[in-house]
Amino acid sequence: MIYELNHFGIVVQDLKRSLSFYEGVLGARKVFEGFVPESGTDIVYLQIADGLIELLHRSQPPAGERFGVSHIAFLSDDLAADYRRLAAAGHPALMDPKVAGTGVGRLAFVGDPNGARVELLQRDLRMRQEPIGHPIIRSFDHYSLAASDTPAALGFYRDGLHMDVLARGQEGEPGAPLLHHGKDVLELAPASPGTGTNVYAHFALRVGDVETAVTAFARHGVETVVGTCPSAAPGGVAAIADPDGVQIELVDRAALLPA
Repeated sequence: MIYELNHFGIVVQDLKRSLSFYEGVLGARKVFEGFVPESGTDIVYLQIADGLIELLHRSQPPAGERFGVSHIAFLSDDLAADYRRLAAAGHPALMDPKVAGTGVGRLAFVGDPNGARVELLQRDLRMRQEPIGHPIIRSFDHYSLAASDTPAALGFYRDGLHMDVLARGQEGEPGAPLLHHGKDVLELAPASPGTGTNVYAHFALRVGDVETAVTAFARHGVETVVGTCPSAAPGGVAAIADPDGVQIELVDRAALLPA
């Protein structure tokens, strides 16, 4: 059974520069490092506050490599069964279950109704640690996908991946649907003209005050950008971007789920 929304996977051009941004500016901490010899890929898991992202860097990227978010990942306690169930339901089977390239656990990939690559992982190693304190960032708020077919996406994540729908994100209510596994939240933002083919809209961090956060990050040379999929929830909102253009929303509202 699928039981956790685990991370966004981000393909980066310059690993040193990306680590400088995530560790030096956002206070991220490395919780896992690995290497895939077959593809020459460095893999680094970072924890930001209480959420995870994965950085993937190839020393010799293939022609046409696309940098930025490449997938969203979930944990399963029975990878083979979940993969078969989703494939039998008609969802694209993108990669059959196999041992992960790092040798840690097993993985598979399926496609969601809007074209997102969804990684299913089964492993004994728990990478997430206790929440990491930061003077600006209070918590990881949500991951966001741009959904051109919201009902189909809602059905996939709710019924296929066993996510619960937050009361404020129920169908028929204003704003984007919000689903969760525990405290990890997924937003299905409506696709906008500026989204293009990128279905990975952004991830969001909760801060004490957006204006203070923007000022603090500007001291590091990080400027605000125009968000393509503004958050559905009320409160102050701004957006910054990582070195590969991945949008990071800053929100100053109450936590979506209680501590």
